[in-house]
Amino acid sequence: MGPTDFLGIPGPIEFNGVQHHLAWSSRPSNDYIKHEYIPQDQELATYTQMVIVELVTSGLSTLDAVNAQMKMLDRRKESDPLVNYQLLTAPKNHQVLLDFLLSDQSTGTLIVEWNAYRYIPVMLPDGGKAIVLYAISRRHYGSGAEQFLKTLKSSRASDIDALAKFKLPGADLSGIVAD
Repeated sequence: MGPTDFLGIPGPIEFNGVQHHLAWSSRPSNDYIKHEYIPQDQELATYTQMVIVELVTSGLSTLDAVNAQMKMLDRRKESDPLVNYQLLTAPKNHQVLLDFLLSDQSTGTLIVEWNAYRYIPVMLPDGGKAIVLYAISRRHYGSGAEQFLKTLKSSRASDIDALAKFKLPGADLSGIVAD
């Protein structure tokens, strides 16, 4: 049995010309849902491209969500020399984009991962506050991390631009996302 579509998002999701299919989902609490989408020919354990959609309806502010992620990254700097991040904001619509790099060697294989998280504050139909997160993740495994970082240097800006403009067509969220 495949993952559950908790968000009513018709798949696949197209991002930058690549189709991403729902590969994993979780609803660990009533106020938090996470979906992960990867290209059809990839596996979660070894993906190189991923699109993530999250919904947090706990009333958490965008600023608090972003600060929590940055604190996690700051803590990680103690054991991960590649951790680096940049915060971009769009004051007009209160959206925030966090662009970050990290690595892991706990499995014995070097994993280098770049992520861009777009936090979107929304109003729920009942008047409550929520956050929708659209994110992209890129990974490289093993040797060649330096080449991955060079490639990332040239593709990062266009990926961030595409994420900043990304709209999720046909999702149940479309009625609440205040873009």
